[in-house]
Parts: sequence; C-alpha cells; structure tokens
Amino acid sequence: MKKLLSRIGTVVVGLVMLGGGALVAWNVFGMGPYGDTCSYSIGCKSFYCLQHELRGADQVVSAGHCTKSCDSDGDCGTGAACVKLGDDARDDLPPFGKPDKACMVLRLTPAPTR
Repeated sequence: MKKLLSRIGTVVVGLVMLGGGALVAWNVFGMGPYGDTCSYSIGCKSFYCLQHELRGADQVVSAGHCTKSCDSDGDCGTGAACVKLGDDARDDLPPFGKPDKACMVLRLTPAPTR
C-alpha cells in the first residue's frame, strides 16, 4: 500500500511541476508585449487588452491592443496617448485592478472633404 501511495505522490508532484513549467513558458513566450494585438486581456503581459482607440477626443471601438497603465503621454511612446478611460473602454479590462488611465492608440481622423 505504501508503495502505491508513493507512486501516486510522485506522479502528482511530477504533474504539478510540468504544469508550473508550462505556465512559466506560456508567460514568457505566449503573451504579447505592450502595443501587440490581442483579443483577450490574458493574451497580454500586462493583462490589459484594450479594444478601443482614440480618434480625436472620442474613444471608439477598434481591434484590440495590449496596453498599460500610465501617468503621462511620455509613458506610452509614439502613436499612443495616456487618457482617462471611459466606461466602455474600462469594460474591456479585467474586473479587478483596472487603471484609471491607460495608453490608448491614436488614430488620425481624416480631413473633411469638400
């Protein structure tokens, strides 16, 4: 009986170690960096996938991009701005730990044609 329990314990420990290794590998290689395209927040290293972008002063629905929290535009880099998220944009993020401000992709609005 002890031999059987020892083998079961070895198998369980081995599976836990394999699962932990798979999670680490997925975290290192499987998650997108800031600015990468995404569909779900779990696909981003920051765990923030924002499905909105900034057109002028409006936050409009767009393809998803991995984002991060910020304090100023300088935190976001080129092509993005640090903005206070609207309610719809905040709904894109996970339910807990949502930032008030995040980097949002800027899209230029086309000039009106005459």
